[in-house]
Amino acid sequence: MMPTDPPSAFEHASPLARALVTAAVQRIETAGALDDAAELRQAFAAQPTRAAQVQARAWLLGQRLGLPQELARWRLWGGWVALALAVLVALAGLAAGRSVLAPDRSINAVAAFVSLLGLHALTLTVWLLGLLATLAGLHVRLGDWSLGRLALGLVARWPLDRGPHALELWRSFGAVMQRQRLWPWLTGLLSHGIWTVAFALTLAVLAFGFAFQTYRLSWQTTILSTEFFQHFVRVTGALPALLGFAVPDAQAVAQVGRAGAGFAPQAPGQREWAWWLMGCVAVYGLLPRALLALVSGWRWRAGLARLGGVDMADPEVQRVVRRLDALEPPPAVIDAEHPGGTDAAPAWPPAAPGAPDSRLVIGFELPSDVPWPLPDDPAAPPLRISGSQAERQRALQQLAAARPRSLLLLVHGAASPDRGTARFLREVAPLAQRVALWPVGDDGDARWREWLKSEGFDAVALVQSAQAALDWIATSEATDA
Repeated sequence: MMPTDPPSAFEHASPLARALVTAAVQRIETAGALDDAAELRQAFAAQPTRAAQVQARAWLLGQRLGLPQELARWRLWGGWVALALAVLVALAGLAAGRSVLAPDRSINAVAAFVSLLGLHALTLTVWLLGLLATLAGLHVRLGDWSLGRLALGLVARWPLDRGPHALELWRSFGAVMQRQRLWPWLTGLLSHGIWTVAFALTLAVLAFGFAFQTYRLSWQTTILSTEFFQHFVRVTGALPALLGFAVPDAQAVAQVGRAGAGFAPQAPGQREWAWWLMGCVAVYGLLPRALLALVSGWRWRAGLARLGGVDMADPEVQRVVRRLDALEPPPAVIDAEHPGGTDAAPAWPPAAPGAPDSRLVIGFELPSDVPWPLPDDPAAPPLRISGSQAERQRALQQLAAARPRSLLLLVHGAASPDRGTARFLREVAPLAQRVALWPVGDDGDARWREWLKSEGFDAVALVQSAQAALDWIATSEATDA
């Protein structure tokens, strides 16, 4: 498999993946700083801001440690683990419901109701209490006992293809979720999703069983009265009745209570009991879980959209920022009396800023040891940029504001023309009426001339000396010196 290009992988990574990898790298570095010289330089050159550079450095280190691959493993196994838990929950509920099935296919309706919905009601109450505690700012994670938390823990600890830093990534994941108050929505999305699938499977099995086998639903009691069960069925059947489910009336409830005395209820009455049980499972089990899964998913996505970047006040982040600051090139000092170290330098033609013969000179990625080859221009101070995204943007903004007639771009002649130079030239060329390129320190022009031609820069002039550059500035139309 071909390796992934690191900068491209970082650009396409989600904010959550960036935050998790950054937090995991910080946690790993608590045991000792990682060798990051190459990653630091690459992040500095690829990203425009310090926050993005910090995250890019962490991402590059994370790739070396296998952290993005670990996240991909989580996504691969997460769906299978959630589906397996849903099947287990459905089987557990059906097994509990079947435990109240008598040898003569008589089902205690109330006991079946409690068996199918009791665990669901308990776990839903725990999740709601955890949500209220989180919203109140209390550090109580009742979601740790939810199916969502169980699914996440199983995926993180799944032994197949698990990387050496899987636990560090899992702990960092928990810290990010806690800090952003996203735990209840993530665990809710997973838990309610699992319960929704489980109840859908349960309803399918109940419908199949009631459709092709004969069951007799009844209730038995030692101390409770008929009125209690009549009231229970009337209350629990109120909402299912609104959705069209049949509900046994008071007479039907009283009739099945006499089943133990040899009473044989009629088939139409048994259909009402079957629809009542399925309606209760759908209304009190399936629908709440499905609705809460949608709400949790909506809040989870909204939380991800608000997910912050790097905490720039963090001491560890500040340590990385100081090292990034050290990579900034020193400011160029241009000596008007000794430009370029030559004894006699040509003078600029007179011009005023904004005049038809206005100009701007940009030194693009010139090494710091290369002296500035032109005299100081009081009308248009030159720009010298190292190629970082922030400096490129500032240069483009200044060009867009000035719109000079003539733009002279100085590049390092000894370096090979690359895509970065071509991209910058394409960005600045539309902002000036005429553009010239000077490869400083290159005696031959064949290589750069061929490059300009191959890149389609036919309108860009090529100059090879300070005097030729000043002569080109002084002319009214572009010439190839």
